[in-house]
Amino acid sequence: MKNVSLVFPRFKYPSGDIPYGIASLASYIRRELNVKISIIDATFNPKMSYIESSLKQNKADIVGIYVNTIAFYDALKVAKIAKKLGSFVVVGGPHATILPETLINKEFIDAVVIGEGEITLKEIIQRIQSNKDLNGLKGIWHKDDNKIIKEDARPPIANLDNLPFPAWDLLDMRNYIKNWFQLDFVNPNLRGVNISGSRGCPFDCAFCQPTLRKIFGTKVRLRSPENVVEEIKTLKKLYKINAFWFLDDTLTGFRWWVENFCNILKDEKINLIWGCTTRANLIDEKLMKMMRNVGLRKISIGGESASQRVLDEIYNKGIKIEDVEKTARLAKKLGIIVQVFFMMGAPTETLREINKTIKFASSIPSEEATFSITTPLPCTHLYEYVKEHDFKLSENYEDFDYYSKKALLSNSLSSEKLKYLQKKAFIYFYLHPKRFTYLFKSLSSFKGINKLRLKLKRII
Repeated sequence: MKNVSLVFPRFKYPSGDIPYGIASLASYIRRELNVKISIIDATFNPKMSYIESSLKQNKADIVGIYVNTIAFYDALKVAKIAKKLGSFVVVGGPHATILPETLINKEFIDAVVIGEGEITLKEIIQRIQSNKDLNGLKGIWHKDDNKIIKEDARPPIANLDNLPFPAWDLLDMRNYIKNWFQLDFVNPNLRGVNISGSRGCPFDCAFCQPTLRKIFGTKVRLRSPENVVEEIKTLKKLYKINAFWFLDDTLTGFRWWVENFCNILKDEKINLIWGCTTRANLIDEKLMKMMRNVGLRKISIGGESASQRVLDEIYNKGIKIEDVEKTARLAKKLGIIVQVFFMMGAPTETLREINKTIKFASSIPSEEATFSITTPLPCTHLYEYVKEHDFKLSENYEDFDYYSKKALLSNSLSSEKLKYLQKKAFIYFYLHPKRFTYLFKSLSSFKGINKLRLKLKRII
């Protein structure tokens, strides 16, 4: 029996957001193969020594490492440790999919998974178990006699209902539930967890695409509402949750799905508080009422900027500024909390446009807001725009941290000025009198204070 360890190298920004992809991958491998599998998660043990001691203890034959751009260098350190211990090292995730050449050229990495990992990792393990090489295995880049082999792409999994629920038992669920803050402005004492109802996105926002299509394919795939409700019921039984949050970016883009989901929640008498992300132009009063009647208490909206020029020319967002305010007012009317995501520091964005966004964010009837630094993540449309227009980008992937750093260097605003504006935005927004009630609720308990602290660590 082979020992397999999956590593989630989150050394920054601990939160209650479980590594859903890793947990799903582990669950699938455990179901399909006779292997001993574990998850080594740095979220609540953010030390490389913890990763190393866990790998030694597990004596893993195969180590799979999640890699996104922010965690690129930490993932490399983990890979070096795993290879030194004699493991076969596989990496996957967003960065691995879009820039596999930055990983496969490392002597301590044996294979890079491109796109979804379930079936691909299963077949890698099977080949290793049978002492066979990886030649011809779809969905990977690998090495053969030090020559890099780029195999054909693997089609996405057609039916997501065939996948098992995530392997929650391999995670520190006590700490994840304790630190879960998606609905803390509703009630900081809620016991919640994130779930996912789909893979993919049909929209073409410049800061996400075509990366999402490269990972998940061109077609959005939905789990059945029945399957998602069964997962929620299982979480309620196992972990006594009373809340959940959808990770999906475009859930309300499929109205029939949401209506069916709400009807099942009602019929099954689930009675949980929940929230989701929506596009400002993809939800109306009738649908929002239906969702609220079965527990919806918060929505998140991508507002991005109060400059229509930036929305259209830079972000290709496909919404109007007034859509954001209209949806926020509708939610307020129905007693639903609103969070709006904003970005600042886009290429060509002016100081006047940023200040306009700050003023707009403070004025709309939303209880929460985030203000991140516009980051042209590799291979997105925004990244290509920056390259085509000769903007200077940092060559250090650690700077591609949209919470607190600036990867776009040739901008009229310095890093210090942009950081000042980010803090100014948070102060203007949260110190507005209309938000005192929600701040007081958040700060009225130890749990609320701790969750607010976790949020602030992302920007301070």
